[in-house]
Amino acid sequence: MEQKENMPRVLDPRLRLRHLQCLIALASHRSVLKAADALSQTPSAVSKSLAELEAITGETLALRHRKGLELTPAGHILLRHAAQAIGALRDGFELLGAGDKAPEHIRIGILPTAAATLVPKAIQEMQARYSHLVVTAHGGTNADLLVRLKLRELDLVIGRISHPSEMVGISFEHLYMEPLVMAVRPDHPLLTRPTLGPADLGAFSMVLPMKGTYIRPAAETFLQSSGVGIPQQIVETLSSTVARSLMRTSDAIWFVPYGVIEADLDRGEARALPVDTSPTSAAVGLTTLGMGEVRESVRLFIDVVREVAGEMRNRNRRSMFMRR
Repeated sequence: MEQKENMPRVLDPRLRLRHLQCLIALASHRSVLKAADALSQTPSAVSKSLAELEAITGETLALRHRKGLELTPAGHILLRHAAQAIGALRDGFELLGAGDKAPEHIRIGILPTAAATLVPKAIQEMQARYSHLVVTAHGGTNADLLVRLKLRELDLVIGRISHPSEMVGISFEHLYMEPLVMAVRPDHPLLTRPTLGPADLGAFSMVLPMKGTYIRPAAETFLQSSGVGIPQQIVETLSSTVARSLMRTSDAIWFVPYGVIEADLDRGEARALPVDTSPTSAAVGLTTLGMGEVRESVRLFIDVVREVAGEMRNRNRRSMFMRR
């Protein structure tokens, strides 16, 4: 009897774990060479695994372009379930031998804007309420963290909203708005001037977010529209440690999200220049694959994050300008 076209496919016995790992690595790195390095395999072995998986599924799963490898619609469908299967196996191995007292791990991605204040406060509050929950926090760029979220390597990402093209298939919950500020050391020469013009700001070195980050265009747009332009001397970095050191030990101006520099402002270790940077404000929030797919332990943590964010949102933001 001939098999009907609409009959569900039977799981092929040729399918191996390495095939799924290969697909996930290719989706994450968009390069056979980088995927091979991540898997500690040769590029030919990765290509072979992909070819075998395509033969098993009867579908073209990936295409090679100038800008790198890209999954086809069929590849994305299989990726979603492959990532879920690998994630379930990972969770199972973590529980082996731990019994009922095994801690539950929550894997979060954090951007610098949330790493300094929001996330630490949320973790402290969560530990006080739920001692069995363990948070593993991963840093990185917005794009990198969203890829890991889609691959189910992360449960959620906390930080600024990303570009709409990167938000396809995922959900963002707004928590509060946050601007960038121009931070300097307390005895910076610009703080003694009664007024500041574009030429005053452009004369100093500026520390900016790396190109490719979502806040870099916001910073550049503000500088261009305010007449400052991009200073000749700039430092690009994702490291808050490096940027903070440059600000404290030189005349550099650090263009930074308010949440990153807030504690320094509170302690008097930095000052915000009296420049209206409100046009750079953007939403900070939670990014997930959808609340319907969130585990109960993650829901508990999200509730705590919402409470802490509410306290931050209700704080009088005018104090930011009073510190200048």
